[in-house]
Amino acid sequence: MLRSAPCPTSPTSPAEFTTWLASDPTEDELREAYVILETRRAQLWTPGHDDSFRRDRYERDAEYVTQLVRVKWALSRRWAESGQFAGLDPRAALA
Repeated sequence: MLRSAPCPTSPTSPAEFTTWLASDPTEDELREAYVILETRRAQLWTPGHDDSFRRDRYERDAEYVTQLVRVKWALSRRWAESGQFAGLDPRAALA
């Protein structure tokens, strides 16, 4: 199995993130990406951190949340494929 490109560690454009996500990252890479995104998001709101002085921090926060949701979906897809949980069908959760 070919390994995907490494998780983007610096702020990337939505297109770069989409390309990385489409490269079929492993579960470990997805988890690493999740931790990185959560850390970046926390830095936006940490008093005294350089990123907390950004004028565009609300926009950045929205981008990070969008990327976090996409990583969570990719993880849940992996878990569904491996049988770790029932699947992604919301109707199944209500049945």
